[in-house]
Amino acid sequence: MAVTNPELAAALATVPEIARAEKTANEAEKRLREHRAGAEPHTARDRVIDEAVSALTSTGKWTADIGKKAAAAYQSAMEWESERTALRRAKDAARDYAIGVREALAGDALAYLGRRLDETLSAAREAGDVLGDVRTADEAIRAGGAVVEAWSRLQGLVVDLKNVREAQWDLLSPPLRTGQLSSLTNRPTMLAWRNAGHGEIRGFRVDDAPEILLDAARSRRYSVDYVLWLSRRGTAYVPGSVEELTDEVEAAKPEPIFYDDNGPVTLRVIETPIPAPKASEVYAHSRAPHLNYSDPAPVNPNPNATPDDPTAPVWRY
Repeated sequence: MAVTNPELAAALATVPEIARAEKTANEAEKRLREHRAGAEPHTARDRVIDEAVSALTSTGKWTADIGKKAAAAYQSAMEWESERTALRRAKDAARDYAIGVREALAGDALAYLGRRLDETLSAAREAGDVLGDVRTADEAIRAGGAVVEAWSRLQGLVVDLKNVREAQWDLLSPPLRTGQLSSLTNRPTMLAWRNAGHGEIRGFRVDDAPEILLDAARSRRYSVDYVLWLSRRGTAYVPGSVEELTDEVEAAKPEPIFYDDNGPVTLRVIETPIPAPKASEVYAHSRAPHLNYSDPAPVNPNPNATPDDPTAPVWRY
């Protein structure tokens, strides 16, 4: 579990419990890696027996105390195997414990990364003010002076941003523990969210995602243009937890999501126009309703239809 990302190492170091668990896991892994080579008990015993048999067939001499020597080889190999089993279990237990501690206390490390992101983008804005319209190394060299220095500083800030984002996703999607088949924060899900552009800016919308953000998220290559764009947008952030990121992903969807027993269901709203009402059919024998006989009889409506000829019945036997 050695950490090579300097931003991740610094974030983990801000949480003493994580740092201690990581150190213990690394030491347990090192002990297993450096454990002396050996053989399984049956292999060690059979090797001694095979050597005795081979000596008998080639020299005619039988090895004295073969049982004692084979048993000693078996016993020695048993000790080696037991020690190796203990080291392997200790490595797995220490690793699982470190993963659990990191997962439980990831919020503190993510908060540190959020501060580092703010510092990086603040420095990028200052460098961008010096650059002006300069966007290539050649243009910076021709401008010279403070512009060259600002360009160089921005190159370093691009690396810092990349490391912050890598550390962010590492903390949001911890590896599975020994024997664990899946988790709520499985890496494929996080990878899909990252590729879609989530976890970069607040108020992100899937149906209105800036192309410069999507290019950076998919390619994992951050450019000076992207760092400057992100620094001036003012909505860049590091999610403080998996729950916060999940809420952001849900809010970014173009349509509300509902769930049934099988998972998420997208309900599309379809408007069906109300058909125009059909005019009533009025026949020659139709009469206007006369509800109050104390009033004059109403005028009958003008007919607009004629009765159809009656249909002859069809008898079925």
